[in-house]
Amino acid sequence: MNEPPAKTPLHPLSIWAPIIIAVLGIVVFYNYLIYRSRIDKQDRPPVLGRLEKDLELTERSGKKVHLEELKGKVLVISWVFTRCPRGCAAVIAKLKKLHEEFANEPNLHFLSFTLDADDTPEMMKKFASGLGIADGANWWFLNGDKDAVRKFMTSQVQFRPVQDMPEKDRLSPDDKYIHDLRVAVIDHLGHVRGLEDILNPDPEFAKFWDERIRKDLRHLLDEQKKNPYKAPAAK
Repeated sequence: MNEPPAKTPLHPLSIWAPIIIAVLGIVVFYNYLIYRSRIDKQDRPPVLGRLEKDLELTERSGKKVHLEELKGKVLVISWVFTRCPRGCAAVIAKLKKLHEEFANEPNLHFLSFTLDADDTPEMMKKFASGLGIADGANWWFLNGDKDAVRKFMTSQVQFRPVQDMPEKDRLSPDDKYIHDLRVAVIDHLGHVRGLEDILNPDPEFAKFWDERIRKDLRHLLDEQKKNPYKAPAAK
């Protein structure tokens, strides 16, 4: 009677090799997650401040509006005035391109505050339409109490304070103010996440900021979709 062939003993490597490979795979994957986390943190716009208080403002339509109406949306804020002979129109023209690129984003809203208390809704409407910004777009042109607006823009949005233009340096009688021409981006939770120098006079820096604001907005819109704003429960 034939005896069954003797079983070949298992080599230790045949037992440990799959385990070692699995452990190495876990280690590699874990290191990849750490790497991606670091990259994501580098790409994530920092928190520079926070919008804490509501404001009642007058929109170019003449309608009274409140900032709290925009809770849960990503905001793009600029500070201009209608008779500005320097960079205001150029800032709005750049933002118009941005507005068109992100036209299909319902959770993105543009706000252009005037720093001139004498700007009326009619003047803001004419200023906006002259630059091709349609009525009813998700873009408010706003005025309000001078002191309240300036305090909000400097202490919360983090813009530099407005200064009076010395008469000897004025390009025209309307050239009254030295003011911040950067653009602020605000996340859906009200955090200031960037002050973008899109009107930088150096072409290379201007290109950098044009790319940066688009990158920041895509990141903030992605954050908004992953973690939508939830209104606090009524007490």
